[in-house]
Amino acid sequence: MEDSECLRKASLWLILSLAAASCMEFYVARIWGAQQSPHFSDLYAPWFGAHELFLHGCNPYTLAVARKIQTEIYGAPVAAAYAGDPSAFAGGFAYPLYATFLLWPSVYLPFHLVQTIFYCVSILLTLGSLLLWLRAFHLHLYPLQLLTLALFTLGSFPALQGIQLQNLSLIAAALLAATLFLLAERHLALAGILLAASTFKPQFSLVLVPWLALWTVNSWRRRQAFAWSFLASMFLLIGSSEWMLPGWTSGFLSIVRAYKQYTFGHSLLDLWFTPRAGPFAAAGLILAVLALCWKYRRLETDSPRFLPVISIMLAATITVIPTLAPHTQLLLLPGVIALHSYRHLLWRTSRFARIVLLAFYLLLAWPWIAATGLTLAAVLLPANALLGWWEVPLYTSPLLPLAVLVTLCCLLRIRVWPSDTALDSSL
Repeated sequence: MEDSECLRKASLWLILSLAAASCMEFYVARIWGAQQSPHFSDLYAPWFGAHELFLHGCNPYTLAVARKIQTEIYGAPVAAAYAGDPSAFAGGFAYPLYATFLLWPSVYLPFHLVQTIFYCVSILLTLGSLLLWLRAFHLHLYPLQLLTLALFTLGSFPALQGIQLQNLSLIAAALLAATLFLLAERHLALAGILLAASTFKPQFSLVLVPWLALWTVNSWRRRQAFAWSFLASMFLLIGSSEWMLPGWTSGFLSIVRAYKQYTFGHSLLDLWFTPRAGPFAAAGLILAVLALCWKYRRLETDSPRFLPVISIMLAATITVIPTLAPHTQLLLLPGVIALHSYRHLLWRTSRFARIVLLAFYLLLAWPWIAATGLTLAAVLLPANALLGWWEVPLYTSPLLPLAVLVTLCCLLRIRVWPSDTALDSSL
């Protein structure tokens, strides 16, 4: 009788996840996607930069390369308003040079074929990231539960946005998931190599790398393989880049400065505390997080608190980095898994913990609720009539990283934890 009840609940959750993913797909394709240029692709700039570097020996940070990228994406080069206008580099190559190594095999293929391959690879990497996080947490789900969680993950706005824009954040998130899985399995040397590879999106490692350095130093004898492999890999990546293009770092830093000006390069804290005070608020937040987690710097990877602490570092990263792009929120996946796994433990602690947990679930669910509402409205109205409502599912997006961060901090303050964790049958 109990098994049949669990099966019924799992089936209902599967139906709900399928409906939620379908509605979000409709919203992204027909409403949010209608606001995007049909030729726009976040993949084109890094691919073309790699293409020019490997096939023609061109510096991908130059204005000439940026104009070629703009012509392909926007239809014409961006006109500079004045000499030195940062917007002249809009849409150009804005990655460390060693990001081109990742795309090297694709430079011999036509871009439309590269897009198709990336579309398939990005879906597999997103699902692979989910599986790696579940393995790292030592969670074992039934097939129906796993399928439900996969649908919710792939059917989330961050995943669908990243796939549609063909953003390399999906690859960086997968590399970080693989890094932490390998750490959990104590394959330290390989974990260090993959962590170095993930720094082609350096903002994703802004908080995590210093924390892992502190974690390594506090048990140097047993963890030094992780540090040496990371440092050797970074030396190889940076050294190879310097050999290919001497002085590339100055071009990269110039592009980064321009990038922040020609895009809406602000964090949530910049919006709350103004762009001038935002960096100080970010520094204060990082220091507060480090102070909270300080006593856990010696944790072994098999400790139930190890991955929640890592999840806090990733949530803090998304809160402080200068972007509000939802696709970066794939880094919140381990935090969501941790909070859902320990929700009963958190619920029993205090009224404040219950409030923040409810707020977390509401902020997490809102995009699916709003997308479902727009999908149902499309039954009666043409999709074009709903374009003015495209922002509604994204209202909670800037708040979700902070909600995950605060709720994880509440979780970490619980003194007595079970020795292990597991998702219950109701997911």
